[in-house]
Parts: sequence; C-alpha cells; structure tokens
Amino acid sequence: MNTSEFLMIAGAIVPDRPAVIFDGQTITFEGLAERVNRLANGLSEMGVRPGDRVATMQVNTNQCIEAYFAAAQLDAIYVPINFRAKTDELAQMLKIAQPTCLLLGERYLSLVPESSQSAVSIVLLDGEATGSHRSYDALLSESSPDQMHFPEAGDEDTTVIMFTAGTTGVPKGVMLTHDSFSSYLLATVEPADPEIEESNLITVPFYHIAGLQAALAAVYGGRTLVVMRQFEPGEWLRLAQEKQVNRAMLVPTMLKHLMEHPDFSEHDLSSLNVITYGAAPMPPPLLRAAMEAWPDTDFLQVYGLTEVA
Repeated sequence: MNTSEFLMIAGAIVPDRPAVIFDGQTITFEGLAERVNRLANGLSEMGVRPGDRVATMQVNTNQCIEAYFAAAQLDAIYVPINFRAKTDELAQMLKIAQPTCLLLGERYLSLVPESSQSAVSIVLLDGEATGSHRSYDALLSESSPDQMHFPEAGDEDTTVIMFTAGTTGVPKGVMLTHDSFSSYLLATVEPADPEIEESNLITVPFYHIAGLQAALAAVYGGRTLVVMRQFEPGEWLRLAQEKQVNRAMLVPTMLKHLMEHPDFSEHDLSSLNVITYGAAPMPPPLLRAAMEAWPDTDFLQVYGLTEVA
C-alpha cells in the first residue's frame, strides 16, 4: 500500500477533525491534505520528479509531516536529517542522498556547504527568503490546493532514506519502502473512525524512525497529533493535561525527567491510555514507578516498527 493513501483515507473519513496541533495552530485533516497538495504542486514546479530526494532539516513542526506526504505524492523520496548534525556530517549526508530540494530552518542554513547550496533548491521553513532561496509559506500560497499528482510507487519502492550512525559513527542511509510502514500500520492500527477520537503527543524527532512512524500511525488512525518542537518536561506536562492526550511516545530518559519534575503530581494525566517507549532499555525500577504513576495506562515497548506489551 502506498503510504500517501494514509492521509487520503483519513481525510475522506474525518475531514473536519484536527490532524495536527502545533504552536497554537490547529490543522484539520482536510486542511492538511490541502497543504500537502500545495507543497507537492510547488515542489513539482521546482523540478522535483519521481525518484528525486526531498530532504528536511528542522525540529518537529507540521511542515515535516507535510513534506513527507508531499514527497510521497510525487513518488519522490523523503530524507529527514538530524537537526543536530555538524557541518561535516551534514555534508556527508547530502553527498549520499543527493537531494533535489532541501527544506530547512533558517538557523541551519549556515551549516549547508556552499557547494551543496549551489547544487540543491533550498526552501526556508521559517524566516525571510533571500537570494535564490524560496519561502515555504510563499511556496504554498502560490500553489494550487488541488491534487494534481497521483503516486504510482509500489510496496517495494523506497519512500524514505533515514540516516543512522550505527556502531561506527559514520552516517549511513537506510532505505525504507512503502511496505516497511504500511505492513506494520495496517496490522496494528485501526483506520480512522468518526466515532473514535484519540490524540497523540509526539516529542521524539521526526528524523528518527520512532517519530516518523508515530506521525504516520496518527494520520492513518485519524488521531490528532499534538506536536512539540523538542522535548521539555514542563511543556510536555502542560500539553498532556491541556489537550487531554490519549497516547504518547517517549524514550526512557524522557519518562525519567517527567517523573522527576517538581510539578509532575500537580498535573492531571489520567487521559493517557497508552505510552510507547523505545530507543534504549527501560530500567525495571523506572518502569515499575511509571506503572504505579499511571496504573490505567498500557506501556508498550517499540522495536523498530513493532510494538510488544
């Protein structure tokens, strides 16, 4: 199954439901689909073709989700880059991926080697566009909201190149197919349902498999995705209570910081039904303490694209 269908399905079933809540802005599934269409049309006008790479470098934002689905709509390949990468690491990743287009936050522009800046079309996700660089907001506003591109990629075609350092410290591009995501999600996530509303608080970065998988699962399941730029315990507690989130993805260190926060006990976190965790072993004492703090919450450990109780 082509992953671009996740948004199409949810948009048809729950068009008016909030899809993304970020930085005080709420985007419905219908609105998200329109923004994806605009971005795909804009990227196509810039020359992005099937098989081309569309790279992003930014903290978590709604734009990262839009960029993935726009790339999928064009049968292009999404390349999320660690926003903590140093100049030499970024240069190596750009050399490996050879993106046609790079969408990034203004603060990261100075890290992009001059040779790469001249070889790739750059779209600034924030700030003012200068010179040959395009502005993300302007690109969307100048593009059609109608879907003009219909993907043809099959299950075994690559949809993402995700970089991992492995054990050597040298970035390596891991190719993930549409089936890498769809086979897991179709087996573990129920499609959007008008009668079932859930929200997912996401803090793990979208350049990591856990973050991207959580975003795609939320879209397919018709869940509202509450996005944090980066993890901060106090803000997490505030959002979890204010938005009454039902699901959250954390790594053990994040969970520890939450439970040690001085205001932890003052927040109502009873809405949380599921907490998934991974990326590192969970110390048994921490897991026991978390299960005592959330007695009605299921804790699921994530291994790659699988979950186990």
